[in-house]
Amino acid sequence: MAVDSFNAKDTLEVGDSSYEFYRLDAVSGDGLDVASLPFSLKILLEALLRTEDGADITADDIKALAG
Repeated sequence: MAVDSFNAKDTLEVGDSSYEFYRLDAVSGDGLDVASLPFSLKILLEALLRTEDGADITADDIKALAG
């Protein structure tokens, strides 16, 4: 079951199509500066947001990568 601890999931509407994506800026705050992360870590962070399940991948795992 998917978990969205940071409420990062969003939808982009383009014409008749809609696309779901995860906003990295949702993880910012509490001393976390996602904007300064290297591009490669941003990709990994987005993957963690997509696959967060509360068991194998938790909010603490995401914060650890972001911080």
